[in-house]
Amino acid sequence: MTQLIIKPTDLERAKNLVKDAIKTKITLLEHLRQRYLQKLDTFEKKYNVTSDKFIKEWAAEDLDGKDMEYMEWAGEYHCFLDLEEDLRTLKSINYVIE
Repeated sequence: MTQLIIKPTDLERAKNLVKDAIKTKITLLEHLRQRYLQKLDTFEKKYNVTSDKFIKEWAAEDLDGKDMEYMEWAGEYHCFLDLEEDLRTLKSINYVIE
């Protein structure tokens, strides 16, 4: 496990600031996650295919909007996956005071 060591002058205050900042970021990312899910759901319903299957099997020619729609859906999906990874990372943080 990788460790991040912070050595502040006021340990308790720094711990609370870091925890609050991470909690705020998680809340923001969870809100953004819902927005991405709504956008992806629109594409998935329109084409009756999951975003995962779309990325693996479809080409721009398969979409009504061709390249522009393909880039938009693919971009939204990749941003969603990155956001999911960020959320997993932030939620896995353990605070150890020594």
